[in-house]
Amino acid sequence: MRISEFAAKNQVTVKMLRHYDELGLLKPSAVDPFTGYRSYEEQQSGLLNWIMLLKSLEFSLAEVKDLLDRPISSEELIHTLRRKRIVISGNLNVQLQRKVQIDRLIRMLEEDEFRMERLAELSKLEKADVRDLKKNMPNMEVFLESAEEILSLCADEDTVAVLRFDIRHFKQVNDLYGFDVGDKVILACYEIIKDGFAPAQPGCCFGRAHGDEFVVFAKADEAEMARIANSIASRMEQYDFPSIGCPEQMGCRIGILHAPKGGIKDIRQLIEETMDTVSEARKGGKYAVLVQALG
Repeated sequence: MRISEFAAKNQVTVKMLRHYDELGLLKPSAVDPFTGYRSYEEQQSGLLNWIMLLKSLEFSLAEVKDLLDRPISSEELIHTLRRKRIVISGNLNVQLQRKVQIDRLIRMLEEDEFRMERLAELSKLEKADVRDLKKNMPNMEVFLESAEEILSLCADEDTVAVLRFDIRHFKQVNDLYGFDVGDKVILACYEIIKDGFAPAQPGCCFGRAHGDEFVVFAKADEAEMARIANSIASRMEQYDFPSIGCPEQMGCRIGILHAPKGGIKDIRQLIEETMDTVSEARKGGKYAVLVQALG
């Protein structure tokens, strides 16, 4: 069938099909040597559907071409899709935070006449916004699912680690300055931890264990984890907590437990054993980092 018919049948544009032809993604079955008209076979709709599906999952056209240009097993495709899911999950919290900020701006514009001098207020989170952002932190269920995904993509010899962050004196902050200040402190600590692991993305995931503890699962060796952990501890010590209403200078103790993937029988057990590791780290002082091997 002619290109216009094939495009109409598959609800795409002729321009798109020509572009895919130029990229080598979807070549016509025949090209008239005199007119240059492209023709397609009906069965090529299956390949076009794959291209459109992968594009909708945020694969670039170059990535799509690499996947479809050669024979590929179901196992390899599943592996690739899992890696893409980790990337999308990592971006989800950022998008949720942006949504909260957009919702707040919309409310401000709807409730009050917009004035330029109010722009300065956008950088100041209100109580409701802080609570929304706090709710968007990954809980342990989400954390475990993401950690299992990352672990499934590792080779047996790859080193993985669980880091447990204990926020120092957090209960005291809630008791002395109230839960609203405590929520802002938790958000600040979470952002410091998340930013510290930015170079390790998408090979890591985060979760809030409970009130004053965070956990991170990452594919990285012992030295890299210690370097990142010490950097986060230093940044937390230098952060201006009084600017968010907390007169106390916060800090953290960090317990790190690492092992090769092949040595992990139960990822939940690995995560639970970091409670002992961070307990030992507390004995080392205000900003101690303790690294241990599993077993």
